[in-house]
Amino acid sequence: MSSRTLNVRIESFEEMMARTRAIAKRIDRGEFKNFGEHLSFTTYEQFTAAFTEKRYELLSVLKSEGPSSIRALSKRLARDYKSVHGDVGRLMEIGLIEKREDGLIEAPYDKIISEINLKAA
Repeated sequence: MSSRTLNVRIESFEEMMARTRAIAKRIDRGEFKNFGEHLSFTTYEQFTAAFTEKRYELLSVLKSEGPSSIRALSKRLARDYKSVHGDVGRLMEIGLIEKREDGLIEAPYDKIISEINLKAA
């Protein structure tokens, strides 16, 4: 299995669209390489709301211990089920956690690289 890296940025909508258009132009020219996986936030507040300390811990445990149910994960983290369920839901919304066919959840990324453009933050 190949390693997956997610590039997280804080950037304006215009900057994200310019980056997307540049990739589209490269594809139009016949360049079909892997352009990477990206997640953008438009404000620093959105970024920090998504990457809380508890959510980072949740991602780390999922990555180190492998796929899990939410109930087992809440026990491992010593947190109540409802809070873990809410965090898993939010992390799934933004694509940091995926649900497998067998119903277990997993953290698919081996590395998350964040880039904060101070102008956009």
